Amino acid sequence: MSDEAAAETPRISVVIASKVGAPFITACLESLSRQKNAPEFETIVVDCHGAETRELIAREFPGVRVISREAPQTIPELRRVGIQHAKGEIVAIIEEHCLAAENWLETIASAFENSYAAVGGPTADYNYKRLRDWVTYFTEYNTFIPPMPAGEAPFLAGNNVAFRREILMKHLPDLEHGYWEAYLYPRLKADNEIVYSEPNMVVYHIGPFNYFYYLRQRFLFSRAFAGARRRVMPWSRRLIYVATSPLLPLLLLGRMASRVWSKKCHVDKFILSIPLLIPVSGIYILGEVIGYLVGPGNSLLEVE
Repeated sequence: MSDEAAAETPRISVVIASKVGAPFITACLESLSRQKNAPEFETIVVDCHGAETRELIAREFPGVRVISREAPQTIPELRRVGIQHAKGEIVAIIEEHCLAAENWLETIASAFENSYAAVGGPTADYNYKRLRDWVTYFTEYNTFIPPMPAGEAPFLAGNNVAFRREILMKHLPDLEHGYWEAYLYPRLKADNEIVYSEPNMVVYHIGPFNYFYYLRQRFLFSRAFAGARRRVMPWSRRLIYVATSPLLPLLLLGRMASRVWSKKCHVDKFILSIPLLIPVSGIYILGEVIGYLVGPGNSLLEVE
């Protein structure tokens, strides 16, 4: 059932933070409008891109609820607002850079027939034509490339995840501070909550991104992520990370290669991407080192 016909208390609330606007947000919303066998759901877009984006959504997707926020806003801040306004038993989070598979909502609803705290799935490629988009994909989602095994997981992808709403409301005060996923999952584990990997819960990451734009975004994201983890990571571990950081880009590349090879996922594209992946890996580690040493600064405000 579409979100236009959703009941006052839908089964699922889909929350999307929008900082970039069209064509990304419209493509994402189109994928939600094509869902098959979906339960009753609502879609909430929390937007700080501007009036033009909000007017476009109102015109082309009248059933979508749009919440306006003034820029600058961080993605966690936007998501937190969406979660506060959600009415569903389940809150599903997808990025505006992603398309939902046509059974995405059906799969989420089925998974939550079990007593899971959170459910997430893989991020598939969108058959990119440009090498730089493969670089983004391998860097961001090498942990979540399909196929993924079903079962309990230590953490899930931030662009493809659903939670019981009560879980998010319990931790709501922390959801606007940095990348809250960095410390939410350890807390769920401490509470003996189950975080579940569902291989059929697929989203597709779409490009395109300019390479140098992505390098800057990669630095900002890794600094913000490390700055969030800094709150829960002992200083001794942070010191070890900083001391070994010159070796970490090679370790990062090796880990990517291992995951791609083990899943036989576009190995040829990965090999071709290596010259571009080397600078990305270096900038990734540099961002984390700075985040662990001095915190996130304003990096999160600039992440798109």
